[in-house]
Amino acid sequence: MKSKQTKKKTAGLIDVMIRHADKGPSGFWTDDYEGCGNPKIFPEFEEGLKHGKYVHKEHYLCPWNTAVLYGKGHGNINTGCYYSCSIRDANYLSAEMLAAVLTRFKEQLQSGKYDRTEHINPLLTKGEQSYIRQQKIFEKENQEKQRKKARDAKAIKAAALIKKYQDNEYLKELITTYYGDDIFVLSKFGNIDFSLNGTTDIVGGEKLTYDDYLDVQIQSYGKQRSWFAMCCYNIPDKFMGCIEKKAEKNICFQRIYVSGMYPDGGCFEGKEDHVWMDIRGFEDFKVGDCVSFNSEVYRYIKTGNGKILDYALRNPQNIQQITSYELPSDDDLIRQSINQILCETCCFSEHCSKTYCLRNQEELQTLREQMFRIVSAK
Repeated sequence: MKSKQTKKKTAGLIDVMIRHADKGPSGFWTDDYEGCGNPKIFPEFEEGLKHGKYVHKEHYLCPWNTAVLYGKGHGNINTGCYYSCSIRDANYLSAEMLAAVLTRFKEQLQSGKYDRTEHINPLLTKGEQSYIRQQKIFEKENQEKQRKKARDAKAIKAAALIKKYQDNEYLKELITTYYGDDIFVLSKFGNIDFSLNGTTDIVGGEKLTYDDYLDVQIQSYGKQRSWFAMCCYNIPDKFMGCIEKKAEKNICFQRIYVSGMYPDGGCFEGKEDHVWMDIRGFEDFKVGDCVSFNSEVYRYIKTGNGKILDYALRNPQNIQQITSYELPSDDDLIRQSINQILCETCCFSEHCSKTYCLRNQEELQTLREQMFRIVSAK
């Protein structure tokens, strides 16, 4: 009895889809993660998309299930539509084809052909399947033409910069691919920001052209304070250091220790040597004092031997005096890096709770010491 009622509801929904075939296919659910429901056909799906509500229409079987559209051996009807959905293929069909497929589905549903789903014949005809394949080919060819057109346009705009690096195929390809895009690329030359508005937060970068901005990023590779850069693009925690020099307007730290966190929750630690900062906030401290503080990391253009895009600290807050014993040594940082490497490459990483180590501790300690001796020697 329930199946008959569900079939009747499904047939009614299919009738609505047929009447609105010119608006594309629709499935039976949606929420703020989109789903397959088409608001142009069933307006109530708009509520799910806008307000994060799960909207679901009761149905017996979906015509867009891969096993229904293409028959036995194509998709798995028992895994549900999420894992076996071909509604994207239905998008290639014309309105007339879509209406014909839906009409055929309704007829087969009502005749009892879907009462048993062990052996399902394809809902799509061979002609319709061929049409979809051809449309996919046309779409791919068109996308390739559009990509080539976009690349050619970028190559023209970036001609001067490409010419400068004409002997570097990697950079030429990188520039041609991303020139003018609002994207941040991790490359062989470090992090490169291709945004057209990327210079707005750079101190001393007011007169940089877009080409200058890309060029200075490339030229700065390997010459920057990499740990400050790490903080700039992630989440800095705190900075610690020992005051080495004081001047009227500036202060110099012999070394700044950095700690922070990646967006995924992983942590990092490092150090930068001989760091100058504005003295504001540190006036009451003397040479030899050790302090911890929070700070803003900013980008600036460093001049002298050519232009370099570098990173520095400003606007310190929560400044507190600490003891020298709280500052990690170089050996401490090396050991921390070794521990991180061992955890990331451990064969038990997928089973680890991060609170109790599964490896043999004697073997692990021997490995730590061997790695430490190698790194220290270098």
